[in-house]
Amino acid sequence: MTISSQEVLERYRRYSNDLMEILRLRTKPVGVALLDRDPDEIGISAFRPFRHFRRKLTFCQMTAAARYYGMGMVATLEDMACPGEIIIFGFAEPPDYFLDGSLSYGLYTRTKEAGKALDNSLPRLPVGRYKALLTMPPLDNVIYEPQVVMIYGTPGQMVKLVTAYVYISGEKVTLSASGKAGGSDTAVAEVLLTGKPRLALPGYGDRIVGHVEDYEMLFVTPASLLGDLIDALKEQSKTNFIVYPPMPSIFYRVDFSAIPVIGPLYDKFLKEVDEKVRKERGGGAGEGRGT
Repeated sequence: MTISSQEVLERYRRYSNDLMEILRLRTKPVGVALLDRDPDEIGISAFRPFRHFRRKLTFCQMTAAARYYGMGMVATLEDMACPGEIIIFGFAEPPDYFLDGSLSYGLYTRTKEAGKALDNSLPRLPVGRYKALLTMPPLDNVIYEPQVVMIYGTPGQMVKLVTAYVYISGEKVTLSASGKAGGSDTAVAEVLLTGKPRLALPGYGDRIVGHVEDYEMLFVTPASLLGDLIDALKEQSKTNFIVYPPMPSIFYRVDFSAIPVIGPLYDKFLKEVDEKVRKERGGGAGEGRGT
């Protein structure tokens, strides 16, 4: 539904601020919605790739526009440049050569049979259910109620999100990757189909045209879970253990003897200091510096 309630808008702004503060993200989370009506009928005010840029764009590019420029984009079939996302999001029926292994054979798989297995394993939303795809500016300025939220970050930030979901559900978070059909569109489709969060390794499309950094992973969650996830993040942070970045363990004795050249001299000096302390305290053998 369109965002008409100030209360809803403020809620998503709070979500965005909380995620940025707790996880220290480099870019803000992105909201995504699949629309069952033409965006003009709904009154969606967002850039249309073909109308405003005179070119078709991929889902990866639309996501990048939201992440880096804060631009909302809405695409119907005429705006979409990527065949994979057109099929995955159900905007068209896959032709036979999309499913018989031809797409992957020689590039992603050694044999056509393996290609067929791979191509048929990719998630696909029901054909014809949706009319448009909306990627929104970061959550602090959503223009439509998102169905899923995409959060890009480091593996360490992903672990924090995973532990938050496990904290509220007791379930593991699934990560499936094939290197094909960028991780973003397949992860969004899987979340819409299952109603559960997914981890994704951004694929070549994400990285080449979506400008996902080499160190980044992706966590995709139903928007309906976001409040609970953030509550879990806050509760776990109170333990001062499940935090980001992780706190280093510092309470151990450093072994200086392993340092080249000066190590043996450092070790000798520390032993002399220990011996001096024992004598001053009147202690016997066996007392000394703790480990």
